[in-house]
Amino acid sequence: MTVSVLLEGFLKGGEWDGFTALLTDKFKVTKTFDGFQTIDLTYNVEDPSNWVITERWDSKEEYQKYLQFRQEDGTLDEVASVCTGAPSVRIFDIVETAS
Repeated sequence: MTVSVLLEGFLKGGEWDGFTALLTDKFKVTKTFDGFQTIDLTYNVEDPSNWVITERWDSKEEYQKYLQFRQEDGTLDEVASVCTGAPSVRIFDIVETAS
């Protein structure tokens, strides 16, 4: 089943440009993974330190393989180092409602 993944966190002061550049580079690799569909980085207009990454994957299992890769390659540690706390990760099943 297709899943939607929401990662959310808060940046330390002054990290916005570096974070955007880091993820722009990392997303190039993300797009090559089996099961990948889409990924976006967005910033909260009321609080630009608050970011959300939205992803869509063919399955939870394929996303978890990707997440394991990001743990092993150090990306998760890089992201955590510029955030004020641990980012949250939530995985949702997508229910088709259009007929």
